[in-house]
Amino acid sequence: MDTFNISAQIETDLLIVGGGIAGLACCAEAKAHGIQATLISKAPIGSGASFFPLKATLGIQVTGDKNDRTLFQEDIERVAQGMNNPKIVQAYIEESPQAIELLERIGFKPWKRNDNRPACFANYPRPIYLINQWREAAERARKSVAEQGTTVYEDATLLHIVTDNNQVQGAVFSHKTSGTIRYVFCKTGQIILATGGIAGLYKDNLYPADVVGSAHFIALQAGAKLTNLEFIQFIPSFVEPKYKVLFGEHTLKYVQKITDSQGRDLFPHLSAEQFRQMMTQRSDYAPFSIDFPCVEFDLVMMKHLLDNPQEKGIYLHYSPELYQDHTEFYTVYLNWLDKEVGINLVRDTVAIAPFAHSCNGGVVIDEFAESDVKGLFAVGEVSSCIEGANRLGGNSVGGSLVFAKRAMNKIYADLSATKERKSTDITLLCRQAEDYLRTFYHSAHSGLAPSIVLTQVRELMTKFANVYRTEQNLTYLLQQFERLEKELNFAADHFAQSVETYHALQTAKVVAVAMLTRTESRGAHYRADYPTTDTKSYRLRIGLDKGNIKVEKTYP
Repeated sequence: MDTFNISAQIETDLLIVGGGIAGLACCAEAKAHGIQATLISKAPIGSGASFFPLKATLGIQVTGDKNDRTLFQEDIERVAQGMNNPKIVQAYIEESPQAIELLERIGFKPWKRNDNRPACFANYPRPIYLINQWREAAERARKSVAEQGTTVYEDATLLHIVTDNNQVQGAVFSHKTSGTIRYVFCKTGQIILATGGIAGLYKDNLYPADVVGSAHFIALQAGAKLTNLEFIQFIPSFVEPKYKVLFGEHTLKYVQKITDSQGRDLFPHLSAEQFRQMMTQRSDYAPFSIDFPCVEFDLVMMKHLLDNPQEKGIYLHYSPELYQDHTEFYTVYLNWLDKEVGINLVRDTVAIAPFAHSCNGGVVIDEFAESDVKGLFAVGEVSSCIEGANRLGGNSVGGSLVFAKRAMNKIYADLSATKERKSTDITLLCRQAEDYLRTFYHSAHSGLAPSIVLTQVRELMTKFANVYRTEQNLTYLLQQFERLEKELNFAADHFAQSVETYHALQTAKVVAVAMLTRTESRGAHYRADYPTTDTKSYRLRIGLDKGNIKVEKTYP
């Protein structure tokens, strides 16, 4: 291939990018509205982060009775700390109970949890629906999509979005079939990004391997804005006896001692009662947050691993009393851990480490999930949605369901209103897309393979953009990203992968810029050189100005 060429053209009312829960919910809603939809997914349908199989259940929190509306809003806004959009919050509070029915339509069989335990970071209990059986649900989802008549391209990667006058005109994606990659231009005025978050930019993460955050920068290039990327949540996960299995933080209150690999106590400065109090409080929530005194648990863990890179994790020593707790919240998790994963927390040597888990930010959207670009929507973790400095447990999937419905209502109205609008010539649009992608050919025959670059990005992010963040480390990180950008190889035999890696690298750069710009500690964001929280809150709104990252501070 001497240069980049688009080899196929298609046209559709709506292009949905991503085959996880958010994308599948959008497909179901498109069918319900009679909208012609095309779905592209890098991996097989049902392979998004929510389908990641190494967890017992996933919870979806919804509004309870009439009195809960005020309480739910209080919970959300308290943990968000002024970093979210009140209109989006209000939409979720009003519509989350009805949105649960979408789970049935995409292959899940949800059930309501019986206990009255509040969700992570919540002060008040409310209904929480659980889902599991990921493989069976994914198979049902595949059948459902086929029955809907949705056109599906698996092993397909979004490479570029074409706009004109701030309106979506189409997109280019690569499609691999029988070992051959072709490049397809999809003409459409409506695109939904349902591509997941940015935790895949870290070496240790709880994502499937294909989710790398590249769509964030593609959206930025199209004219969208990003926000809250510095508020990425880290959560403990197993490294022993098995790697990358979701850890149940609620079990921490039964931990008697925490040591390094040699059995040395990591909390010798705490009395037995102080240690017990720390672990009991820490068992009430999963992700790292600076908002609790027991944050010492996370900070000691992170600092120990950064100072001792040869260590896999920190080692937990459990009391046998753990398996005498027969409440549902414990039995469901412990039974799954034993039967499905083969881990017994008392019998086995158990070590955990911090894993990148979920990002509270993403593409800036309005209450209908639309970005600053007309026709470009973001649903699920790729969007900023209802979260802020922290997020309540169980709100992520619920947000996908609510805003899949809202996005489709808006798209249906837009399509109905613009049927007679004059359309831009598809040949001209293809040429614009080709011109952009051809700019990468200047380095087509030298440099690092994309897989090596992505590996280095993940290692650098884990070391310098983890929980401990400093100006020195983040500045060095950005310098390394500049080096990798120059060294990335765009050779023809892996051109699509290189373009995706380039976009993922640019997203990582934007994340580092956000972390560097926020000179305070708040929620999931910790700056060791600025450990306190500013009294006046502000949000970072990130865009591009002539190709350069531009950060704007906005005050509520």
